[in-house]
Amino acid sequence: MRRRGLHIITAGLLTYSPDDRYRVLHPANTDEWTLHIRHAQPGDGGWYECQVNSDPKITTPVLLIVRDKNLEDPFYLHDLAADDNNTTVRIEGAHERYIQRGSILAITCTVDHKGRAGPSQVAWYQGATRLHYDSPRGGIALQTEKSLSRTVSRLKLSAVTPTDSGRYSCRPDTGGFASVTLHVQTDQPRAAVQQSGHNASISPSLSLRLALLLLLLTHLLAHTHR
Repeated sequence: MRRRGLHIITAGLLTYSPDDRYRVLHPANTDEWTLHIRHAQPGDGGWYECQVNSDPKITTPVLLIVRDKNLEDPFYLHDLAADDNNTTVRIEGAHERYIQRGSILAITCTVDHKGRAGPSQVAWYQGATRLHYDSPRGGIALQTEKSLSRTVSRLKLSAVTPTDSGRYSCRPDTGGFASVTLHVQTDQPRAAVQQSGHNASISPSLSLRLALLLLLLTHLLAHTHR
């Protein structure tokens, strides 16, 4: 069963979930029962429970985490575990960003610590790699501002390249965790007409061609009526 909503997925060899990605595997003449989930998605993450209807009942909880295999992040679990009413960690803006190659990346991490001392430092990571002023990448700027109830840490990367794509995380030493996923695009910025999907503008050369064509059609129509 799944703990969220107390949803029963399988009982014996029967599957009760309307999602056909779930099934139970039970090799004959064995005591092994395996819950099989095809094409796992982030929404499948959470606590599951295997129950044996004995007396007393036997249960075994299992935590499933669905993660991107391309983003090896040892602090991924903090996304699930960070739950403190007195301290919150958040990254300003969207948590998935697209930026053009050569641009400057700026990420702001805010730590609210009402009623308690703030962090002495906020560490930044790209995946599992901690970022420093003297990191091999270069072009890294870190800035921290502190007040009685809030600590703000800012990360800046100059002239980003595709190798800068990935998961960026801020982690104060008092606990908590926040992250953002960056995608560095190599294509040139497209015109507004392509970004919006509508023909919002016409280039000057095209306007001139249309004007000449309209003039020619008007002349031909006038000549025909004569």
